[in-house]
Amino acid sequence: MHRDLVAEIDVDAIRHNIGLIRRTCRPGVRLCVALKGNAYGHGVDVIAPVMSEAGVDMAAVATIGEAIELRRLGWPRPILCFGPMFAAPDPATRRDRIAAAVEHDLTPTVVDGYGLRDLDAEAQRQGRRVDYHVKVDTGMGRMGIAPQTAFDLIRSARWCRHARLAGVYTHLATADEADLDFAREQLARLRILIGQLAVEGIRVPMVHAANSSAIFRLPESHFDMVRPGLAVYGYRPSRNLPASVRLQPSLRLRSHLVLVKHVPAGHAVGYGRTFVTRRPSVLGVVPIGYNDGYSRRLSNRGVMGLAGGDAPVVGRISMDQTVLDLTDVPGARVGDEVVIIDPRPDRPNSVEALAGLLGTIPYEVTCLLGNRVQRIAVHRGQASAEQEVKDVERTVPASR
Repeated sequence: MHRDLVAEIDVDAIRHNIGLIRRTCRPGVRLCVALKGNAYGHGVDVIAPVMSEAGVDMAAVATIGEAIELRRLGWPRPILCFGPMFAAPDPATRRDRIAAAVEHDLTPTVVDGYGLRDLDAEAQRQGRRVDYHVKVDTGMGRMGIAPQTAFDLIRSARWCRHARLAGVYTHLATADEADLDFAREQLARLRILIGQLAVEGIRVPMVHAANSSAIFRLPESHFDMVRPGLAVYGYRPSRNLPASVRLQPSLRLRSHLVLVKHVPAGHAVGYGRTFVTRRPSVLGVVPIGYNDGYSRRLSNRGVMGLAGGDAPVVGRISMDQTVLDLTDVPGARVGDEVVIIDPRPDRPNSVEALAGLLGTIPYEVTCLLGNRVQRIAVHRGQASAEQEVKDVERTVPASR
């Protein structure tokens, strides 16, 4: 059935952003795109085929469930699992996760010797080889192990016969901040570890660190592979990116008016009567609410677009419905399209503008979109490849 909420995902914009990222890196640097969180809310079933067609080298997800879903969608290439696969709530679940990782040819992140031992044993049991990456905590303070611990783990893992070290990586905590000194300290710690392993005769096949911000701001972070997330979908991960890095937003969220009505002055709208009309007004109801990811914090603050003009959100946003003041939008009627999120960055209902209103980051705005939103691929055929090349050459320092 046709849904009332449709997220149009511009696959031409996605391809543009992938191309921009590739041209920012030196030749040979591989691309690992983060598809976790339902492709940052854009719909993994829509995004994965585009990534596959674009020749993306690896996908990254948070959980083993996301990885298996990606395999079922036909993703043929490696899948890096960021999350804590081995720290299951009980032994049976742990065994099942490890078995599934080997069976589905996933690439787990290993942060302890026990997990590596069990991964190697399971791969032997299934008669397979499994790749793994080690995550190093160089200063993020989240998942990952200290450089010295990583060194000891990797050196002691040479006995593994069925689990193979395929990569070492870290995550940069401040690549989107104005001051990049700490990010450079993290990179230095990672380089020291790689050098220590080389002295031991251990060659790491793949080293990676760069997130979306680092790709454009820290060419020295590119190493063998980069891991873009938000930039792939067309949003600026940092205010500190050069303005002429021309990412193209890919999401347009639309719905339609399901009710239009006239009310007198002094008429309250929504729970708590937080909005009361000051004049005879025209109100319109849009079938989206906080269950769909349209935050209640946008009550009396948000704006949506119609053909006749912009309309402010009035009253409190409820679970399933939002009310607009259509008084200054002439001719609005039931069935008219309403643009809830506009892909144009300068619009008051762009992802970036909504993030600003909410005091949050663009990631949260897109990731909140619920399962009642239908995601569909569209083609809008935006900026030319020639212009993309000019943008990169003008704004991004060359990789060394």
